[in-house]
Amino acid sequence: MIDHSGLQVQTRKMLIEEAVACTIDIAFTSEEVKNMFQIKSYDLVILDPTTEACQKCAEYILELDPKQAILVVSDADKCIVLRCEDCIQYNNSRRLSNPTSIKNIIRMIGGFENYTCDHYDEQSNLLIP
Repeated sequence: MIDHSGLQVQTRKMLIEEAVACTIDIAFTSEEVKNMFQIKSYDLVILDPTTEACQKCAEYILELDPKQAILVVSDADKCIVLRCEDCIQYNNSRRLSNPTSIKNIIRMIGGFENYTCDHYDEQSNLLIP
């Protein structure tokens, strides 16, 4: 999970680990992400690209593996990939808009491959808020 430091991140980590029976590593900087990805691979990355550091992390991860499963949980108008069509065709990302309940995050993690991004508008190729 890549996000801002704080109680919300720790709470999400605890609730997700309990509900999905998984282990979550947390990174707050791009250096931490680079170090973590040199050591092991991840089934899913959860991030909020509203900070420059998180966006750089997303770019680094997609450069390593364009098909890395990424769940974007953010209230930002932009996503980690500029064009939705590119994301659908070349990447493996899903997006939930903040604020969202922990139940939605857990549901998305549990069935990641069974969901598509709800924010994609095929006509305009833009993110739907």
